[in-house]
Amino acid sequence: MKKKLFLQLVLAASLLFSSVSYAAEATSTKDIPVGGSGQMEMVGTVEPTILSVTMPTFVPFNISSSLSTQNKVISPRISMKNNSNVPVRIDVTYTKVDLSKLKNVSWSDTGTVNSNQIAIGLKQEETKDEMPKTLTQARWLKANQKQDMNVLILDSNQEDALYVVGTMGDGVSDNGTFNVTPTFVVSRTSSAE
Repeated sequence: MKKKLFLQLVLAASLLFSSVSYAAEATSTKDIPVGGSGQMEMVGTVEPTILSVTMPTFVPFNISSSLSTQNKVISPRISMKNNSNVPVRIDVTYTKVDLSKLKNVSWSDTGTVNSNQIAIGLKQEETKDEMPKTLTQARWLKANQKQDMNVLILDSNQEDALYVVGTMGDGVSDNGTFNVTPTFVVSRTSSAE
């Protein structure tokens, strides 16, 4: 009798656990016989896909060897605002440089110049509304070639600023013009870094 009662308890316990296990599996998978039909519940999440960043489309700047600071450029503050509800990164992917109006002048991609070179870059604002005097942590624009350079990361609804910075060799004339046209790309990022 004890043996029979023990077997009934073991059988009852195994049925209890197997039915709980079966119930958990039934919510995630379902067998549908050939010729039968069934329904599947699908749950999706909507994530924002519209990225909006405000930035200027034209930035004039002056470069002069007469400036006493390491940075020889005077530029306006380039304000950039992320209007999105997600963090974004702003990269420069290409920079078109036209030095045709400057005789015997070449471009430096590194910020180090010889007597007949110019280097232009971008630098994140360190002190609000104050033009940087040094070239430390400047991001240098590469002339007429593909570039993957991050210049700014903005959290949702955040505003920050960049300045144009640069230097030139002593053989470059102060009387001339040239064009620098960077291509900015805005993309979503996981978080402000």
